[in-house]
Amino acid sequence: MPTDAPPPLLSVTVPAPFSTAVPLDDLTEDTHGASNHLKGALRCTGQLQPIVLESLPSGEYRIRDGNRRVAAARSLGWTHVQADVYAGLTEAQWALVIAGVHNRSANPVEEARLYGTLTQTLTEAGIAANTGVPVQVIRARLSLLNLPGDVLDLIGTRTLSLSVAERAAKLRGVHADRAVREIREAAQAGKPFTAAQLKVVTVARASSLGARLMAAAPPPPTLLPPETILAEEVRALCERRGVSVQALTQVLTGSVPPVTPVHAAHVHRAVVH
Repeated sequence: MPTDAPPPLLSVTVPAPFSTAVPLDDLTEDTHGASNHLKGALRCTGQLQPIVLESLPSGEYRIRDGNRRVAAARSLGWTHVQADVYAGLTEAQWALVIAGVHNRSANPVEEARLYGTLTQTLTEAGIAANTGVPVQVIRARLSLLNLPGDVLDLIGTRTLSLSVAERAAKLRGVHADRAVREIREAAQAGKPFTAAQLKVVTVARASSLGARLMAAAPPPPTLLPPETILAEEVRALCERRGVSVQALTQVLTGSVPPVTPVHAAHVHRAVVH
């Protein structure tokens, strides 16, 4: 029977890159600049890892990984950077290439987006087989994609830690909406969204879940009405006295005329005469 899930492929062919020194004049980086820390690292140790470029049919390059290193090299007055150049890759192949790069320098949000791309071709087991990343880690990263893009971009900033984001990503419905709203409010105020604040949301979720479970539970057994209890008591009394319930019912309802008692005065007069 056909399924919608792709097969867990164990290998995906990615052609080897062409490694070369590329002039900085041929590159246009997409970044707001490089940090002093990165510039200092390049100045002291040089370029330890090549950037990753896509060779376009027009002959131009697209930077797939390494925008900040290009900016840092440019600010240091370098003329060339080392690059691994690929051409003609599919998006799934690119995701594998970049996932391999980020295995050396993990970025959970980038990993989540890369794994999201790979799920169009591979199962979680297939991604693990190709990247060497445990399935549990892949699953945790993919869960982050439940959060909106602007909230994803806050992970790792002062506003939102990875651990809090992973817990928030597990929420659903109105509770997820509330968490996202409060994270955005914290970001606008320049404040952190803490685990304590998330706990308030999760407690509300647990309370709501408890209420729904109670509503779905079968009603408790109802108490017997008083007349039913009295009937059982009368039935038991009739058995002890040797009186049938039917005879008692006839007397109580007036369907059997009562016996007329013999008065003592009549007996006295009979004796006198």
